[in-house]
Amino acid sequence: MMIDLHCHSHFSDGALSPHALLSKAVDANLSMLALTDHDTISGLQPLHDAARGCDVRIIDGIEISVRWKKYDIHILGLNINRKNQTLKTLIDQQNERRIQRAHQIGDRLMSCGVLDAYNKACALAGHERVGRPHYAQVLIQEGIVSDMSMAFKRYLGSNKSAFVPTEWVDLDKAVATITEAGGAAAIAHPLKYNLTRTKLYALISAFKSAGGRALEVVSGNMTVFQINELAGICNRFDLFSSTGSDYHNDASHVSLGQQRALPVNCKPIWHEWTI
Repeated sequence: MMIDLHCHSHFSDGALSPHALLSKAVDANLSMLALTDHDTISGLQPLHDAARGCDVRIIDGIEISVRWKKYDIHILGLNINRKNQTLKTLIDQQNERRIQRAHQIGDRLMSCGVLDAYNKACALAGHERVGRPHYAQVLIQEGIVSDMSMAFKRYLGSNKSAFVPTEWVDLDKAVATITEAGGAAAIAHPLKYNLTRTKLYALISAFKSAGGRALEVVSGNMTVFQINELAGICNRFDLFSSTGSDYHNDASHVSLGQQRALPVNCKPIWHEWTI
């Protein structure tokens, strides 16, 4: 049976409700599922409610946006205590930053001729903590771009006209908060940040020094070569491994629970948890 420790609901930038995600997890024959919405845990209780009476074990999770040097990095918090007050405080701070950034992106798109972009993005998302994927959907609906890739290439990507850098929480504080909340911190999709090998090793070293526990060795539609590469790095740094589809919607490269398997030489992070 498959395990998926990285997915998103409509409480962040996913398309499905927690209930619909649970149904998809059952159809995929998942034994364990973590909901890891961006900087929010609002979907966790609805997911637990939906999972009552079924065989899918729910792992409480979150994906925290982090600023490390000049890079935006995502850190997963897995098997967290969602009632932890330090975690709640961090989430509140992150959401203030997220909403402020959303307004700034909307203002920049307004300067590009996209009227009322913020409210349109909020209407699509169903909440005010909108991110770049929501704005990309607005650009598509307005007929300004043809797809998500073009939206980022022309407007929302780094250094483009509507890009807004954000001072997210620093790496040490994010990892410390996850640890205090009883969880295990894992670097999400480590190859997605386009770091040189030297910088990737520096990130992993800083992460481990802060108390980080795992790397996401399998994420989305990674190739076998990339997975084996990350498995080797994981073992080099004596870290646990994690796996997830990073499922957002049916346009995602990989559906829920359909990512490739972890290599056999990995130490899965869930082996630490009481089964």
